[in-house]
Amino acid sequence: MLSRRRLLALLPLLPVDDLLRDRASPVHRWARAQGRCEGWTACFGDFIRRVPPASYLVYPTEARDLLLFDPFVLDVRTREERQRGYIPGSVHIYAGEVPDRLSELPQDHGALILVYCGSGSVSAVIAAYLQALGYANAKNIAHGFKGWLDAGLPVEGEGP
Repeated sequence: MLSRRRLLALLPLLPVDDLLRDRASPVHRWARAQGRCEGWTACFGDFIRRVPPASYLVYPTEARDLLLFDPFVLDVRTREERQRGYIPGSVHIYAGEVPDRLSELPQDHGALILVYCGSGSVSAVIAAYLQALGYANAKNIAHGFKGWLDAGLPVEGEGP
């Protein structure tokens, strides 16, 4: 098992885009073993910085407007966060489980996928990951569920 420090030391030497596509790569194995979003953020932060934000970022009010096009809305927060409220119609797959549950995503790689977490940082990683897998229209909802709430947009569940 690679330590976090060893993995991060190797990242500059490895093609990050290829690592994102290869589910058998040490990066994927390590992130799955961590079972936490923090592993993904640590591993893929450099990749996220290289992706132009306009290619994957939408603001909450834009996301609301995109709901007219029946997107796949993906909530990557923890189960506990989800129980406190969620965007209507969203599907819950915890971020650390996304690589193992890709079959639950739309088979059409051109489908619009709106991804959100609590603040927008983990969902940025997942949206960029999905783009690297060929989901050209995977978008991160800026500021996540907090941004959605701050914009006064509708939620289901118990509430914050």
